[in-house]
Amino acid sequence: MTQTAPKQRVNPAKQTKQTSAATPKTDKTEYEVSANIPEMPVGKKKKPTSLNADTPTESSNKRAKKRSAKLELNFQPLIESEMEVICSQTKFHDALSLVSCATPAKPTHPILANALIVADIETQQIYLTATDLALTIQTSFEAQVLLKGEITVPVEILFEIVKHCPNGNIYLNSQTQIAQFANDDKQTKISSLSLSDADGKYEIRGISAEEFPPTNTIDATPIPLPTTIFKDGLKGVLYAVSTDENKYILTGVHIQLAQEKLKFIGTDGHRVAITELSTQGIGRKPRKQVTSEEIMQFTLPGRVVREIARNLNDDVEFINLLYDSQSNRLGFAWQDVILSCQVVEGIYPDCEQLLAKFIFEREVILEKAPLVKALERLAVLTDKKEKGIYLQFDGNLQQLRLSIEREFGKGDQVIIAHLPAEMSLNIQFNLKYLIEAAKAIPSSGIKMHLQQSDHPAMLVPYGDRPNPELEMSMRHFLLPLYIPNS
Repeated sequence: MTQTAPKQRVNPAKQTKQTSAATPKTDKTEYEVSANIPEMPVGKKKKPTSLNADTPTESSNKRAKKRSAKLELNFQPLIESEMEVICSQTKFHDALSLVSCATPAKPTHPILANALIVADIETQQIYLTATDLALTIQTSFEAQVLLKGEITVPVEILFEIVKHCPNGNIYLNSQTQIAQFANDDKQTKISSLSLSDADGKYEIRGISAEEFPPTNTIDATPIPLPTTIFKDGLKGVLYAVSTDENKYILTGVHIQLAQEKLKFIGTDGHRVAITELSTQGIGRKPRKQVTSEEIMQFTLPGRVVREIARNLNDDVEFINLLYDSQSNRLGFAWQDVILSCQVVEGIYPDCEQLLAKFIFEREVILEKAPLVKALERLAVLTDKKEKGIYLQFDGNLQQLRLSIEREFGKGDQVIIAHLPAEMSLNIQFNLKYLIEAAKAIPSSGIKMHLQQSDHPAMLVPYGDRPNPELEMSMRHFLLPLYIPNS
């Protein structure tokens, strides 16, 4: 047998020491020793980098900095001071509160979240405008305008700042910084509005007024309407307007204007509200006679109706209506406010024709306050599945029993009613619809016209009214709920 010689470990450090002090003969020894060391895998050798050399990332950053430095050197800023105004905090706050109703909750473009502020030195007025493209609200108020100018700023931020400012004067100053690059012909405008009061100073970044959507002027002769008549008509039908966008035409209030008569109609398919008012003396100047074929009619968006009802004060005597049938645009103007919108397009259903086939031979007179109170108590037991309430009319006892029954509880309320002695009728309605109809009737009592359990009911005012001098006809129709096997 042959015996293998034991392998000898070699210390590289010692070997280096030995080779450095060896004679030429030791060159052979070094070769022999290194031959016994297994070869290690060697990768590609990297080129040595000097301390002053740049990596690719560092070099690209340096080139970007050089370019930006070059632009900064060629940058020539021009600052223009445009608007200088001194105004009342109360007036500014009220104007912003009004126009903010037209700003969308989720604007599709940043400019739609802004309000256009225009300072006119000739009229010494500040004009505010806000729009969501469907609804536009403009208003103005007096101010001390030192320099004219215009700018748009976010309504929400500006409103919150002005809201928390102390009572007194507010100083407004707008500036536009024009950035001009030497190697570019385009100019960049950076607008800002400075606001200061007795306690502090604020600055808001804005957008140039040139980007604000143009305001469309309605080319029509204004028709003055008595404010009391107009508001009562709107409030009488607004509750019946649909909130379902799939029934778009029903989301508005249909208005018909004829000679000395104004009609409002609202419906969601389950209920109908119709209010007719006399408009004698509708205009200060005599107008031509309007025949029944020349009725002016349009559908006003429900959102616009709510804004008018909320912002139109009772001290306003007349509200001017402007309607352009060609562009389908509608406007309302009162005092320093102009509200314009696009009418709801489509054919509104003929509710009068649909209801004409029903006959109402039975009459029931109820006091409004006890009825509303009883309905509100029973409304506690309503849920999402069951929304109905049973009405049991008893002519012998001269009473109306209101009852509701659910899995988790039940309730009954009895109120006095004036009805024919032989009348006995059971009918079921949507509780929410019945409450809203009763509250919308502006009288101390309610007259309910009925026929049978599968026919609608008609509610009309009865008794004292807040404005007895107004000639008003109000009708509210409720469709009954279907009761299987009843």
